Amino acid sequence: MALDLNTLHFASAVSRGAYVVVFLVMALSQSRQAYLWHWMGAMGTSMAGSLIMMSVSSDTLPPIPITMITYWLYSASLVLSWTGLRDFFDRRIEVGLSVALVALPGVLYPTLLGLGLSSRLSIAAIFACCFVVAVLATYETVRLTAGAERLWSQYIESVAFGFYAIVFLLSIGILIGTDLPIASAESARISMIMDQVTGVFVYFGYVAMAAERANRTLLRLAETDPLTGLSNRRGLQTMMRRSVRGSDVPPTGGLLILDIDHFKSINDRYGHECGDLVLSAFAARTKAALRSPDMIARWGGEEFLVVLPGVGERELLDVAERLRSNIAERPFPLPTGALTATVSIGAAMMGQGGARFEDVTKVADAALYEAKAQGRNCVRLGR
Repeated sequence: MALDLNTLHFASAVSRGAYVVVFLVMALSQSRQAYLWHWMGAMGTSMAGSLIMMSVSSDTLPPIPITMITYWLYSASLVLSWTGLRDFFDRRIEVGLSVALVALPGVLYPTLLGLGLSSRLSIAAIFACCFVVAVLATYETVRLTAGAERLWSQYIESVAFGFYAIVFLLSIGILIGTDLPIASAESARISMIMDQVTGVFVYFGYVAMAAERANRTLLRLAETDPLTGLSNRRGLQTMMRRSVRGSDVPPTGGLLILDIDHFKSINDRYGHECGDLVLSAFAARTKAALRSPDMIARWGGEEFLVVLPGVGERELLDVAERLRSNIAERPFPLPTGALTATVSIGAAMMGQGGARFEDVTKVADAALYEAKAQGRNCVRLGR
């Protein structure tokens, strides 16, 4: 049995209303995330459009004022989806262009009719406007910002908005190239069903993207040292696993453990705030002196661990000596004045005899204690 149009409009409005409630809760709990408010507005305007269309007969074109309001609401839904995606990916929103894209369909329809164009061509022009916004939204989901990590849930939105664009394009072709009736119960029913199905994917995609982003943020926070911004132990272990993924061969190269000498006395003399400044500056200076493939983590307290993939013993010791002299020869600026600090470094080679990473860190740690026992501010290689 064919679904009644009023039932379809009502179901569309209710489903969008349910998503509005879900996103309202999310937006209130994350009020700084503007994209949630954009997407909630997209659902709300679309819901309002569906409610208005419930009172319009499917066999005739609605009056021009109703048509203008409906087009404004539906175009606002598409544009808010697009601007929400731009905000989600930290891209600048063009307010003027967004307002123009919302206003244009409602203004264009009566203007084109007044110029003598047929209803078919006027509606085709409106669909062309909607097609442009759907393409813009699709583009936002497929492009990748430099340095950003792609979300799996982006593909849901790419498919959904790509399908929207295709539907608008086909509708334009039907309006221009055929004489099929533009106001009939059957065409309205097909449009509503397609809109319902696509809308579910769009709104589910919003929820999935927000959840995936939140999960990745929590994981990143769990693997990051909040003071220095470096990876912590857990984060370094994750990076190491990624570096050897798909390989049964243990990683080769070198490993360094750096320990700031007499750090407790720095805290005792200058205070923990100055101690934190030294740790942050030490981390930044050390990271800047490394290659892009090298990995660095705050290992605990004033200890830092550096992994240098693919280096030999001589290169490892050269890097360690360069890091040591870099710290000793450049005082750290503090509010109380410049502070000269030194660092002791224990080194070890990876990939020898099939030793595990944990075993190599123990060798480097033993070498570090040897460096401290021999007067600090030096490098020792463990065997």
